[in-house]
Amino acid sequence: MDDRVREAIEAMESSTGTRPGYRRAHARGLVVRGSFRARPEAAALTTAEHFQGTDIPVVARLSNAAGNPFAPDRDSDTVGKALGFGTRFQLGSGAVAAWAAVSLPAFPARTPGDFLRVTRAQKPLFGIKPNPLKILAYLASRPSIFPTIKAIAQLKPAASFATVVYNGIHTYFFVDAKGERHPFRYCWVPRAGSVTLSPAESRALPGQYLLDEMRTRVGKGPVQWDLTLQFPGPADALDDASRAWPAERRTLLAGTLTVSSVDSDQRAGEPWVFDPTNVVPGLERSEDPLLAFRASVYSESYRRRAQETRQEPPPPDMGQ
Repeated sequence: MDDRVREAIEAMESSTGTRPGYRRAHARGLVVRGSFRARPEAAALTTAEHFQGTDIPVVARLSNAAGNPFAPDRDSDTVGKALGFGTRFQLGSGAVAAWAAVSLPAFPARTPGDFLRVTRAQKPLFGIKPNPLKILAYLASRPSIFPTIKAIAQLKPAASFATVVYNGIHTYFFVDAKGERHPFRYCWVPRAGSVTLSPAESRALPGQYLLDEMRTRVGKGPVQWDLTLQFPGPADALDDASRAWPAERRTLLAGTLTVSSVDSDQRAGEPWVFDPTNVVPGLERSEDPLLAFRASVYSESYRRRAQETRQEPPPPDMGQ
C-alpha cells in the first residue's frame, strides 16, 4: 500500500470519528434505486454506453460526509455539513460506471499531500474543530483554496438530500465516435430546487433527519436530478479539483436521473465502492492527482471495514 494512502486512512480514523465496520468517510447513508436517461446532445459527444439515450438502471447512495455514522446531519441550526451522492450506472453490457459527487463547489485539496493536511486539521484543538492553527497554516501555503474553505464554512443545513446540488469536482473527458475528446465537469441539479432550513426549522428537527426525510419523500413519488455538464475555457485547469471553473462557462443539460425507490436491503450496499475512476469506453478520467488518490483511499477503506465488526444498532441518544 502507498504510504500516502495509509497515512490518509489513519488520519481519517483519528480525526473524523470513524467507527469499526463503517466507511472512513460518508459513513451514514441511504441506498436508493432508479434510472438515468441521457439527452441526444450528450450522445453526440460520447460513445459511452450510459449516454446513448436508453434508460440505465442506477443504484445511488446519498450520505452525510462525516466519518462518524452517529454524527448529526448539520453542525448547528445555522451551519450544515457536506453531503455526498455516489452513483453506479448498471450497463446493459454488464459493465458498471461510477461517479461520486459532493455538495461543495470544489475540493479543499489539490494533491494527496493537501488532503492529508486538511484531514489532520479535523482533529480538534481545545474542543475547536477544525483545528484553527492548522487551517490557517494550510491557507497560508495554499491561498487559492480559500474560496472552497469559505464555502464549507457557509454551508446551510439542507432541507433534504433531494434539494442539494452535487458537484463532481474532477474533470473527465467524453470521447466521441471520431475519437475526439471533450473535457467537462458535471453536477447533479435537483428538480425540487436548492432548499435549506431556516434556524427555526432546523431547531425543530432531530440531529439526524436526512435519511428519514428522503425515505418519506421517495415514498410519495419519484425524486429527480438533472445532469448538467460544464465545459472549460482555455485557461481553466483540468487537473485541479480545488478550483471551481467560472460560472459563466458553457453548460449542457445532459440527462436526468430519477430515484424511484429506497433499497429494501440497505446492508447489501455496504460493500459497494463508488469509485470515481471507474469509467467505461467513451469516458476518460483526467490526470487530476486527487482523482486517482481517492480511488486508492476508497479501496483501503473497504478493505478495513470488511474485516471489522460493525456496531449495531446506533446509540439511542443521537436523534434516531
